[in-house]
Amino acid sequence: MQRVKRLLLSSYHCRQIRTFNSSIFDINPEVKSALNEHRPIVACETAILTHGLPRPSNIETCLKIEQIIRENGSIPATIAILNGRIKVGLTQTELEQLGSSNNVEKASRRDLPYLISRHAFAGTTVAATMLIAHRCGIPLFATGGIGGVHRDSTTTGDISSDLDELGRTPVCVISSGVKSILDIPKTLEYLETKGVGVYTFGDTNEFPNFFTRSNEFGSCSCAAIRTIDEAARLVRTMIDLKLGSGLLLAVPIDKEDELEVGGGEKIESIIRESLARATQGNITGNQVTPFVLSEIRRQTGNKSIITNQKLIYKNARIASQIAVALSSTKSNSPSSLIIIGARNIDLHIQLNADFTPHKGSTIPCRVRQNFGGVAYNVTHALHLLKNHSIRLLTVAGRSNLLRKHDSTPTLIHEIEDESTASYISLLDSKTNELICGFGDMEIYERQITPSFLDRNLSILINSQWIMFDANLSQIAMKYLIDTATKYKKNSVFISAGGPNKARRIKPHLKDINVLFCNRLEFEAITESSSIEASLKKLVRINSNLKLICITIGSQGVLISINGQLKKYKALITEKDQHDIQNVTGAGDSFAAGVMNQLLKTNFNNIDRAIACGLLSAKFTLKSANTISEQLKTIDDTMIDEICLKELKYENIDS
Repeated sequence: MQRVKRLLLSSYHCRQIRTFNSSIFDINPEVKSALNEHRPIVACETAILTHGLPRPSNIETCLKIEQIIRENGSIPATIAILNGRIKVGLTQTELEQLGSSNNVEKASRRDLPYLISRHAFAGTTVAATMLIAHRCGIPLFATGGIGGVHRDSTTTGDISSDLDELGRTPVCVISSGVKSILDIPKTLEYLETKGVGVYTFGDTNEFPNFFTRSNEFGSCSCAAIRTIDEAARLVRTMIDLKLGSGLLLAVPIDKEDELEVGGGEKIESIIRESLARATQGNITGNQVTPFVLSEIRRQTGNKSIITNQKLIYKNARIASQIAVALSSTKSNSPSSLIIIGARNIDLHIQLNADFTPHKGSTIPCRVRQNFGGVAYNVTHALHLLKNHSIRLLTVAGRSNLLRKHDSTPTLIHEIEDESTASYISLLDSKTNELICGFGDMEIYERQITPSFLDRNLSILINSQWIMFDANLSQIAMKYLIDTATKYKKNSVFISAGGPNKARRIKPHLKDINVLFCNRLEFEAITESSSIEASLKKLVRINSNLKLICITIGSQGVLISINGQLKKYKALITEKDQHDIQNVTGAGDSFAAGVMNQLLKTNFNNIDRAIACGLLSAKFTLKSANTISEQLKTIDDTMIDEICLKELKYENIDS
């Protein structure tokens, strides 16, 4: 119980949370970890799964919603009642079972005590999902459409509890407005009475009509919210003001996806006819909405299902991007870092010690497969070092190999008709050193373009540091450096793929702030084999280069910090040489260790930064993994010990 309490109170937006019975709440470990680490999360309802869409579209849609949320950098927290427990974050099996079961209830706020006490199964409505999300410290919730004031409310008094929940629960709901069968003007009036801010995400404040971008009444929201960054600031302000009420952000469906292009006259006609039939058939209460929606599906030949899916997919994407931006605006957060570059499927081939190659023969070896790529490795290492203010931005093809669970915070944009980048390393059987590598990495040059980066500009400018690897094209590098300069961010380049790719940064050296590379890559960048002389010259003519780190294998690392040259010894001793298992991720681990400290202290304590980097590299060298899981154990006390007892360096006259 105490562990759950500490977890909930640690989340940055849990300012008014009361504790609750942990035997009732079951928070998925991934969601729990994300809450504890202040990572972006988006809540999702399950009434759409249990009552909103027909099978099998319901399951397919909800799985796709979760996928989109992940691709845009957040963790999905799908909420439901399973066997009388509130589940926050469903497994795929749980989602599929709930979506294919019969006699499943629909749970709003009023129903929770009854359904939980009876160990029932239920999909949660907007109201219940908001309540549960807030209790868990999740301020963002993506859905299709919310409930509202019904058209015959003057006689029936039928007003959705979603509206009252918005008036008393500080969660931002991202939807395509209210469900199409409701009275938009009266709904907006009711929300105003409840003190709920209603905004439209787009260039105008026209309130959407669910299946269409505009409504026939000319109803408008309070204001237009034009960017992800603006939306994140709005949500952050809602949280900080502690108003106790929520926000509704209405996202119009894309024009090409409207059910009725140019207007919703046909849909409106179907709705009026269906409502009349419902009245004649004594269909009342919460049965009216499902009846009318089924009629819309029937009379549009199921086109309404496709439109419904597209609008909620868009809402999920927008919500996830807002969550990412929101996580960068939280109070008292450490400096944040966005890393742009490679996330590959890596295949490591270690040759057996004794073999004689013959043409057409099979060569004995040991093979390992994992995620890789310099940008991914650095992000993963930083995540293991418990730095939670980092994100990786990358692209991939449509590959099931990339769908396995990976907690590394990554924004993956999947591209149709592209191949996911892959890399094969051939390792020496005795030294484990790289003999050669084979890479299919062109997707990064083709797809990480200035226009791609411009679409993700809000993510870039919400980070204090922008880091990128050498897999990008020179034009993409220039965009990132120009963005860092314009918005006063620190820019970091880390080499990847050897000397040829390293040369890409040469035209931009005068504008970056930090450079990571190895000896061969530095020689290629400077076109000189005299490493110390080249380093002195480089820092003399490039005043913006505050830190240069050149790894020199077993000799350690040569650095320049604000023009001062130092050579640090490696922490690997002669005795340790026999324990080296893998050298492929040592440089990336070193860079991550250095960045981990730079994000905390800027450039103010370079010895601690180098100590953390060298220790991270040591752990990885002694691990079979590309990045050692032992990085999790590194803490301030360990770094202090390294600085006091093991860190050795010599100053070099500059």
